[in-house]
Amino acid sequence: MNYPIFSAIVNQIETRLSKRAINVEQFRVWNEENINATGLEISLNLSDRSSHVKKLVINLDWDKFREAVLASQLPGMNKHPLLKSDIYTKSNISPHIDVELIWHLDEDALYRKLDSTVGNRRIEAARHWMEDINKELQRNLPQESLITRWHVEVEGDINGRYVTDMSLISYLQYQLDEFTTLNDIHRYLEEHIQKILLRTNTFIKIASKTMELAA
Repeated sequence: MNYPIFSAIVNQIETRLSKRAINVEQFRVWNEENINATGLEISLNLSDRSSHVKKLVINLDWDKFREAVLASQLPGMNKHPLLKSDIYTKSNISPHIDVELIWHLDEDALYRKLDSTVGNRRIEAARHWMEDINKELQRNLPQESLITRWHVEVEGDINGRYVTDMSLISYLQYQLDEFTTLNDIHRYLEEHIQKILLRTNTFIKIASKTMELAA
């Protein structure tokens, strides 16, 4: 096993999520040996909590270099398999976890509210929805320093063009270089996952409020 630290983090996250009333649709660990990378993909089904947000996907990205650097900083890790190779131990990279959050909106819920779907009506409504969500997020989460962007896919039918995938994506980094024990890392990540879930609750409320305005 090349990633005992990350594996411990994954196991801890899985245990914590299992104790919550959360519909975990997918919990998948992936490995790409060609690029020395690994990661965790978590998909949370939100359909039982929202009529406007379908799901949240959380992607955690990690690699052998960050694993080795962190192992060299934590006590009791002298037998870590990656510490045997200078390729990984001499890296100057910071041991941080890259986090991607993807909230998938239910564009069909918006279209069902429209009095007409002819021409650009659906495209315009989707644009207004995204703009209103942006404004509300700035009001409700002004302290958050998130790198955020929208992802949309557009198709067409006999009535005109429409959005088939409307997702808000945010990027975070969790710095782990100041921790001296794995338990401290577990506590730190648990706190931040709780923040993600609270942010999701806020996003659900905003999506519901703004959809009524956009339609």
